[in-house]
Amino acid sequence: MSLFVLGVYNGVMQTLYRSGVLQQHAKAGINYYQGLTMHGVINAIILTTFFAVVFGHYTVAHYLKKEPSRWSYTLSMALMVFGSVVDLVVMVLGKASAPYTFYAPLQASALFYIGTAMLIIGSCIAFAGWVKIWFEWKRENPLQKMPIAILGTFVNFTMWFMASIPVIYELLVLLTPWAMGITDKVDVPMTRALFWMFGHPLVYFWILPAYVGYYTMLPKIAGGKLYSGNAAREALLLFLILSTPVCVHHQFSEGGIAPSIKLWVSILTFGVSIPSFKTAFTVGGFTVLPISSPVYFIGYLIK
Repeated sequence: MSLFVLGVYNGVMQTLYRSGVLQQHAKAGINYYQGLTMHGVINAIILTTFFAVVFGHYTVAHYLKKEPSRWSYTLSMALMVFGSVVDLVVMVLGKASAPYTFYAPLQASALFYIGTAMLIIGSCIAFAGWVKIWFEWKRENPLQKMPIAILGTFVNFTMWFMASIPVIYELLVLLTPWAMGITDKVDVPMTRALFWMFGHPLVYFWILPAYVGYYTMLPKIAGGKLYSGNAAREALLLFLILSTPVCVHHQFSEGGIAPSIKLWVSILTFGVSIPSFKTAFTVGGFTVLPISSPVYFIGYLIK
């Protein structure tokens, strides 16, 4: 949360810079790109990853009635904390002044790329611990369905794991040797494509814990009943299917990507609205409305 305060401060400063309220390029010893990197890394990656991992840990432990293995969450937290501290030090020293997070051709310190990779790898190790106890739970409960909360958490981290592969390759194989001077140049279009294969699913990574709450916690709080568990499961799985292919829509203004690819990605992007609308309908209409409601009856007929 201390980092979050720093991230929010730099977010406000970006607004003041971009709106022209501040004419200088630095404030309080933090320059524009330095603050931009702090805001992106802290708010989008560090805060999101820590929240998702802790929320997932609680969800798995609560619904499976099993505590994840100590080795998994201890190693996970150690890597995440250490990677975050390394990133913070490098950013404060002004050695990671790159747009948003790590967007070539601006170059950051190799320690910054390594620290970010450690944070992401640490979150995936936590997921491995959850999968282990899921198999244990399934052997003990072979006839029970996977709880919706567990499905949502596993969908979220399956998506995250798939998105982590290209970005870890970018960080450790392409950017780190370049920052260390081992390689003279880097393929900028390639690094940006790999970044957005991670950067767009990152948006769903912070949304899906809220969806888990909508489908499992909100009905109990509202005193209602979830309209359709199958609709919830379908919406979650659609997010998994559509999360990664639509990443190119962040690169519509960049060259090197065929117009046909951009058109196909545009269609897929609109497809993401399906699980969103399904969630809005299911949660908004059938967790707070009484069963005798006409809206509920119409929804039942549609089902």
